[in-house]
Amino acid sequence: MRKHGHYIIDKRLKFKNGLQRKFLLKIKQNSGKTWEYLANLMGVSSHTIMVDWLNEKTTLPEKRTKKLFSLYPFHNWQYIENKWIIKKLPRKWGQLLAGGHNKKKINYPKKDEYLAEFLGIVLGDGHLDRKEFNLSSDAIEREFVLYVKNLINKLFGLDSRMFLSYSNKNSLLLDTYSTELIKFLVKNSMKIGNKIDNGSSLPKWVFSNKKFAIGAIRGLFDTDGGIYGKQRGYNRAIIEFHTKSLYINKDTIKLLRLLDFKSSKSDNKNTGKLDTRIQNQDEVHKFFELVGSNNLKNIMRYKEFLKTGVVPSYKETGRLIKIYRENNKEQLEFVG
Repeated sequence: MRKHGHYIIDKRLKFKNGLQRKFLLKIKQNSGKTWEYLANLMGVSSHTIMVDWLNEKTTLPEKRTKKLFSLYPFHNWQYIENKWIIKKLPRKWGQLLAGGHNKKKINYPKKDEYLAEFLGIVLGDGHLDRKEFNLSSDAIEREFVLYVKNLINKLFGLDSRMFLSYSNKNSLLLDTYSTELIKFLVKNSMKIGNKIDNGSSLPKWVFSNKKFAIGAIRGLFDTDGGIYGKQRGYNRAIIEFHTKSLYINKDTIKLLRLLDFKSSKSDNKNTGKLDTRIQNQDEVHKFFELVGSNNLKNIMRYKEFLKTGVVPSYKETGRLIKIYRENNKEQLEFVG
């Protein structure tokens, strides 16, 4: 597999609109393999094939595409080349086109609660590539994704694109293209590529101030965490954080201790996740008073718990959010 940050030096295949996605879906259907398996064959991350290539944000490398097709053909290659592909682009065509002059200038924010919150969000549901930041979230959380979009603009002066995933209509994506943003995030302990394997963590400055800690734990709560029912039949709720990263788990515990929360932890052997939770009911309420949430899903679940003593299910949460949207007549504009 190519190293993160390295180019695949090859000619690129520019498909007719919609046919690159169709090509990949046909390959997957014909092979019976997972996206992760196919990504490994292509020497890229599963994020590249599922987000960049399937959504037709970037073109396919010729040699690797032909090799993949030879393993799982669904037609003859000459037909694909003549009917599906518009043209072949030269090696490093993207760099040649840019000429090194299309870097988006960004604002460099001061260290504050909002920047700390954004770093928590990046650590939770974010993904860094060489040129872009991606956030993947459930479609039920569209107000939260819009919040992140506005937060990025407020902090860095950058615009982002929101859209439903072509491969999964229940997944909402946010893309921000900026090599300068990626450099800034890397300087603040974020890693390009797989954040778990590469050891992404929060920068030390986040732990130097309780306001910073509040922002960071809120960002992690709204992505890697949530409020859940303790047990069926009990009118209790817990705050819980889930991650497969030892670094993120340690940062979460450190933040909670800094804010005087007593937390417990466990290893889920079935999922491989490290769980950290707040179980004391006074501390659950304290968490929402001190830290709060910018994710409507968490807000609605907590409000319903206060009203009924029961944390609603995922399905019920969706119904409550739908009612909320209808009452507030909120409209969300997607940029395709």
